[in-house]
Amino acid sequence: MRIAREVATLDSVDVGDHVCWLVASGDDYHGTARSYLTGGERAGDKMLVIGTPRTHWLEQHLPQGLLVDPVVERAEGRPWDAETLLGLVRREAQTAAGQGFRALRVLAQMDRTWPSGASAWEVARHEMGLDAVAASGKAIVVCSYPRESFSVPALELVAGVHPHHAGRRMKVPDFRMFCVGKDCWSVSGVVDFDGAAAFGTAVRELLASAATLRLHCHDLLLMDAAAMKALIEAVLSVEGRKVLIEGANSTVRRNWSLAGYQVPQIPVELVP
Repeated sequence: MRIAREVATLDSVDVGDHVCWLVASGDDYHGTARSYLTGGERAGDKMLVIGTPRTHWLEQHLPQGLLVDPVVERAEGRPWDAETLLGLVRREAQTAAGQGFRALRVLAQMDRTWPSGASAWEVARHEMGLDAVAASGKAIVVCSYPRESFSVPALELVAGVHPHHAGRRMKVPDFRMFCVGKDCWSVSGVVDFDGAAAFGTAVRELLASAATLRLHCHDLLLMDAAAMKALIEAVLSVEGRKVLIEGANSTVRRNWSLAGYQVPQIPVELVP
């Protein structure tokens, strides 16, 4: 099963990893990216570089693969948005093995991928889609986020939907969600008032394509009243859906029971 971890260098990533790489001014972005791509060439991966400008170093050193710059795509009149990105990654991950590659290795420079004005949640929602692709075992995805291009709240939310992190992070996310299987997501940390809205929105998005959503909560420390309410509202907003909370600790179970939520009208079940 996938586990959350810090990544000291991108040289250590492997198939199934989905890394949030926070890039500070002064960091050697190009050198780190070259090393990551060269490592993929040695491992037999297909490369997909999204968002990096067409600079001389990349064109000289990019192993076999694809280079797509959304800024250029939009400037030349070709449609490009977040759904295009997600569809491209899914398609290339699906076909890479049939082309003789070990996996798809993605480097996505997110400041060139997202137009200004995109909401933090919109970015995080598509990161959850990328995480599901990585979790399928067909891809390695590294998303680079220049600190100066995104707000602190946006970076905190985005970090919370990546299982792996590289670079100097500002702080540990209050809670973290990442895919551990089909319609199954790990939830860890503390989901309280500050994170309740994001948590509820994430659950609602996942329920759009899952009749039953399993939440692995073995590493969840606390879910407060606001978070419980957000969870219930999310599952009730999508007809015919159900949520299984697996492995919750005694505190979460007790609070759920005291709130009176263990009733048939609420399609959320706490299971071992």
